[in-house]
Amino acid sequence: MTPPPSPLLDGNAFRVRIGDQEIAFAWVGPITSGTDPASSEGRPVDMYAPIVLRRALTGSSELFDWRRAIVDGKVDRRDVTISQLSGPGGTVVVAWRLVRAWPARWSGPSFQAEGSSVAQEEIELRYDDLVWLAEPTADGTP
Repeated sequence: MTPPPSPLLDGNAFRVRIGDQEIAFAWVGPITSGTDPASSEGRPVDMYAPIVLRRALTGSSELFDWRRAIVDGKVDRRDVTISQLSGPGGTVVVAWRLVRAWPARWSGPSFQAEGSSVAQEEIELRYDDLVWLAEPTADGTP
């Protein structure tokens, strides 16, 4: 007997932890892993494309401050965990860890007098490794 197909996962229920802090984002992606077939050592090298995280701009400068520390020469790398949830407020069904991530770019809002959009900030992360995490524990953490 063939097992039933896995249910499709909802792409709009997720959570992000940077270091030990959970931060709400409106958009994350894409999570990309590739291979550079040409390297100086003659063997393929794993490459990880930068990932963009976007959220509504608030009074908090935490993402800008992290980027500013990098600009000022501080080494501040943090593990980032992106967890896909079973639905809004649901349990973790799949998660990835960006190992030793750092903000390569921060962007603030664009302004338009005629519009009614929400001001957003965006951070682009680079990282050393990408790990698909094992099944979450009973409490829903990866």
